[in-house]
Amino acid sequence: MKKLRFLFLIIMALSVALVSCEDDDDKETCDSEDLGDDFNCPVNVDAIATFCSDGENASYYTFNGNDYMCTGVDVSTCDNALNQIGAALIEAGCGSKKKSVDIEDVKVELTALAERLLAEVRTESLYN
Repeated sequence: MKKLRFLFLIIMALSVALVSCEDDDDKETCDSEDLGDDFNCPVNVDAIATFCSDGENASYYTFNGNDYMCTGVDVSTCDNALNQIGAALIEAGCGSKKKSVDIEDVKVELTALAERLLAEVRTESLYN
């Protein structure tokens, strides 16, 4: 089961990489993170969150097939999206007696993901 899950994660990562590199005109960059282990999600829950940004006008998270829009490209503009993803994780059954899911923990993890990606986008824009 772990091998199948690992293979699935690799396929997802490659898919995201291919989609984000498909059209250089929009210069949107995406990065994904699996929240399943961090928030003790059941194995049947797809807990991969993807953050995408063009570094200039738009940014958003994709989680469980839904897009959660930010109101800008700064991480601080994503509070509503982070709250919605946290609620979706809890609703999906993440957390247990051993490790409960707190929306603030989700926000911290996804904010770090967004900050890493935005720094990368800004660095790349300096060299392009």
